[in-house]
Amino acid sequence: MAPIQFGVIMIPFQLTDVTGAVDIISSSSIPYLRSFGNPAIAERGIDIEFHYIGEEMDTVVHPTGFKSLPTTTFLACPKLDYLLIGGPSLAYLEKIPPAIARFVCERAGEVKNIFTVCTGGIVLSTLGLLDGLNATTNHEAMATAWKLGPNVKWTREKNWVVDGKFWTAGGACAGMDMIAHWVMENYDKDIAEAGFAALAYEPRDVDGKQVVLTRHALE
Repeated sequence: MAPIQFGVIMIPFQLTDVTGAVDIISSSSIPYLRSFGNPAIAERGIDIEFHYIGEEMDTVVHPTGFKSLPTTTFLACPKLDYLLIGGPSLAYLEKIPPAIARFVCERAGEVKNIFTVCTGGIVLSTLGLLDGLNATTNHEAMATAWKLGPNVKWTREKNWVVDGKFWTAGGACAGMDMIAHWVMENYDKDIAEAGFAALAYEPRDVDGKQVVLTRHALE
């Protein structure tokens, strides 16, 4: 099978929204499992290519001052299987660049799933993509969510929400847990847990309760 094509929209997001989610996936990938001395299971790992997509190849300055670069542009980006949108500032949400809005709307019909973390869910709501759907965002940003996405069924009750192809998470760590759940749902348990172990990470479920891992039974 061809590698998964996984896109990340390069906007000034909070770093952990994206890096945490990407590291969860990457740590269960074929090359990472090979490099961490897990050759017996590596070939069952995630075969994936990441694309960091910008309108141009310009530097993105994140809220902390950290700078990053796209690896491709909206025009050059290949067909995608998945798309991830991290959370920008509340001020950014008031005026999303038209090129980003067009790209997300165009690719929404193409991908299997769109993942959002933190205020990334509000990005989708401003584009009308979550109208009538259940969703969440950073629970501290609900007032903005209701203002900019009045037709969305926003909830604070869960750390993440899945409705159709849209997976929306609360804050950055909830986003990591959401992506960990996707890995556990789509790959063998030993693959997922090898990735978690490499990060010294233990996921929580949608209600914030610790997921019971195999290594817990050995302790």
